[in-house]
Amino acid sequence: MNKYEFSIIILTKNSLGIVNRLVDALLSQDFKHSYEFIFMDNSSTDETVKYLESTLFKNKRIFNVPEGEFSHSGTRMKAATLALGKFVIFLTDDVIPIGTSFLKDLTKPLIEEKVPATYGVFQINDKECDPIDAYLHNEWYTGFEDSIGPISEFCWKLFPSELHRKFCNFDNCSSSINRELLLELKFPDVPYGEDMLFAKKLLKNGHKVGLSKDAKFFHWHKVSFNYMVKRMCIDQHLSIPEFNIYYVRRKVGVIKAVTKRILHRTYIAFFKLNIPIKDKFYWSFYNAKTLTADFIGKYMGVLDENSIKGFSPINTRLLKRKNEIIDEISKKSIIRDKTT
Repeated sequence: MNKYEFSIIILTKNSLGIVNRLVDALLSQDFKHSYEFIFMDNSSTDETVKYLESTLFKNKRIFNVPEGEFSHSGTRMKAATLALGKFVIFLTDDVIPIGTSFLKDLTKPLIEEKVPATYGVFQINDKECDPIDAYLHNEWYTGFEDSIGPISEFCWKLFPSELHRKFCNFDNCSSSINRELLLELKFPDVPYGEDMLFAKKLLKNGHKVGLSKDAKFFHWHKVSFNYMVKRMCIDQHLSIPEFNIYYVRRKVGVIKAVTKRILHRTYIAFFKLNIPIKDKFYWSFYNAKTLTADFIGKYMGVLDENSIKGFSPINTRLLKRKNEIIDEISKKSIIRDKTT
C-alpha cells in the first residue's frame, strides 16, 4: 500500500532565489490529494538546503546527491525508488506554476485513469522573458492531442521521423507518472532527453502519453552561447539514433537556417511586438546569438568520422569539440546559468 497518493519530486542545485518561486506557488495550490515532497539536492554550496528545511511543507524529505553522481535520469529514478506515493510528480526547481489548480490539472488524467503519464504546458512570460520567443511558441500545445498511443512497432515504422519526435514529446520539467510503471520501464540512462525516450518506451509498450493542456507553467532561461552549443549538440546527437532526425546536415544549411530565422525574429521584434525600441534591439541581438549557437551545435551533433574524410579542417575541429562535449556531459551534466 502507498502511504500517499503523490510524491512530488524536485531537483535542486544552488537554487536559492530560484526554487523559492516554485515553493510559493506550490503552497498556494488547491490540491486535495495526499502527498509528500522529495527534494534531491545536488550538493548545493549555497543556502538551498537550509531554505528547503524551513519551508512549510508538512511531509518532506531532503536527500543529498553527491557531486559527480547527478544525472537527469538516474537522480529521478533514485527519487522514484524512495517515493511513497502511488504517482510521482517531477518538477525542476525553476518552473513557476500558473494558477492554483496547476497540480490538480496536471494529475487529473492519472486520477481518472486515462493515461499512466502526463506532462504540463510550458509558457514564456513575455513581460519578464524573451517576448519574441513567447510570441512564437506560447501556442505550441494547440497542435497536440490530449493523449497519444499506444503505437505498434508496425505502425511506428510507417510514421515519418518528424511524427516520431512529436509523438514522444514529454517534459520532466513538469510531469506526473504512475510510479509502479516508471519503476518497471525506467528512464533510459542518457545525459539528456530521458523524458522523450521514456515516452517512446510507453508508446511502444502498450501505453498512452497525455498532455495536460490546462496545467501551464512558466519556464524559460537566458542562456549563454556556449551552453546552447552544448545543449543542441547533444540533442542532435541523441535524435539521430532514436528518431532519425537531422535538423541540419551541411555547413551551408547552418548559414541558411540561421539567416532565415534571424530575419524572421527581427521582423517580429520590430513590427509585431509593442515593446520599447531598446528592447526590440536587445532581444533581436539575443535571438541572433542563440540561433547561431543553436545551429552550430546541431551541426556538430551530426558529425562522425565520415565527416572528416579528405581535407576538412573545420569539420575535424568541430568533431573534436563534439566528442569533448559528449564526454563532459556523460561525466557531469552541463550547468545552465541561473539567470532569467
